[in-house]
Amino acid sequence: MIPDRIMRKIERCLALSQSANAHEAGIALRQAQRLMAANGLSEQDIAVASVTEHTVAAQAGRTPPRYLDALATLINAAFGTQAVYSVTLDEHSHLIRWLGQWRFLGTDGASQVAAYAYEVLQRQLIRDRKAFQQGLNKRIKRATRIRRGDAYAEAWVMGARESIIPLERSEETVAVLEAYTARRFGGDLKALAPRQRGKLRHHDFTAVREGFAAGRHVQLHSGVEQERREELTHG
Repeated sequence: MIPDRIMRKIERCLALSQSANAHEAGIALRQAQRLMAANGLSEQDIAVASVTEHTVAAQAGRTPPRYLDALATLINAAFGTQAVYSVTLDEHSHLIRWLGQWRFLGTDGASQVAAYAYEVLQRQLIRDRKAFQQGLNKRIKRATRIRRGDAYAEAWVMGARESIIPLERSEETVAVLEAYTARRFGGDLKALAPRQRGKLRHHDFTAVREGFAAGRHVQLHSGVEQERREELTHG
């Protein structure tokens, strides 16, 4: 395990090696190379060490519904992160109960912002989905209520996506995140197959229209900043 102070020193040297002053840049690069060689580090090791990981609870169990998977994908697009879904057993439950969580991976502090944004929007999405379901005819079957609620939520995320400008990740960032996940999770990382509750039926498209319209009013960045300010005010 390389001490943090050594890693930080190497990172500072590599940053200085980009200086417009050729003499200063040359000295910094040689110093970084010496430190890396002395500690058995490659440039990829340094890059991977810059990846941070922040976790946020998902309102789901072992398998998340499609709308929460879509929300995580939206957050990744907005902040250039990568999300990994994982589950743990609820130690406080007498029954076998799984708790889902998203791990957002990113560079330059993106993972922390992404995790917070997901938490804020997930709360808003769950609240809107519940309000929509409460407005449905009380006589409809539970399965229909759930299916329409999911259709509303998926469309909500589609509508919210219209308000973001996707952040295109560089090839270097993609490679670093791939290297990080390979080292962090190894062969344990599997493709996620989110849960879908039945195919849409004719009367379900009202839920789609309403969800999409509600999602279009979501302002990702301003909404996150407003909630952060409110927390600070009441903290």
